[in-house]
Amino acid sequence: MNVFKQFFVSLYSPKTIATFRFQKIGKSIGYVFILMLISMIFIGLNMGLSISKATNEFATALQEDIPDFQFQDGQLTSDMDEPVVRKDGNQTFIFDTTGTITRDDLDQYDNAIAILDNQMVIISAGSADTFNYGTMQDVSFNKNDIDGFIDSAQNLLPLIITVAIVAAYLFMTALKFIGVTVLALIGLIIKNIMKRNLPYRQLWILSAYSVTLPTIFFALMDLLRITIPLQFLLYWGVAIFILSQVIKFVPLPKKQETEEI
Repeated sequence: MNVFKQFFVSLYSPKTIATFRFQKIGKSIGYVFILMLISMIFIGLNMGLSISKATNEFATALQEDIPDFQFQDGQLTSDMDEPVVRKDGNQTFIFDTTGTITRDDLDQYDNAIAILDNQMVIISAGSADTFNYGTMQDVSFNKNDIDGFIDSAQNLLPLIITVAIVAAYLFMTALKFIGVTVLALIGLIIKNIMKRNLPYRQLWILSAYSVTLPTIFFALMDLLRITIPLQFLLYWGVAIFILSQVIKFVPLPKKQETEEI
């Protein structure tokens, strides 16, 4: 069975996954790379659209809404009297050097880019990343400098998106290998409970295929920008359940079968 057929049956058939335990470990390692490549089609598309949209929105806001500003000694300053809040669909752009908007005020947004007087906050699907300006004490620039930088970034956007997607793919693939390894360790407990004769090598192979369904499911949710509560726990719950069903389809040792009869 080729790797793509294995991918499709791994979405729905624990019984078929159980038959993969005798294949070479190298094929399973290659499968993880392909699985993450398929999931990155969804994640990368969303990432590319988000980067492009955020860059274009920032360029528009910079030209139309944001007054002249100066960044120096780790502080962003301008002559504005009130914050600029620009909404486009479910994305919000905030520029505030007055100190009116605080970090806590941003918790109400699911998707936002907030440039404040002392930090920048990027919120995507309810998850926030904060960058404090304190690390940029020796950096200085103004609105004209940023305007020129954005023009250059828009011209290089395809390259920027490609690099971002490749970096994300490598990082997420590394995490997936760690996840498969941990799942296989959990499989040692499950196979002892079910009294199956499975060495760790075979459990690792079965784990690599057992994560197919939750990996693709959450990649699709990312593309659709649907936030699922307790996503981490749900992923592991589904992965462990599928692996347990796979192990169930591994035949009992002949001696054990005789004893049960």
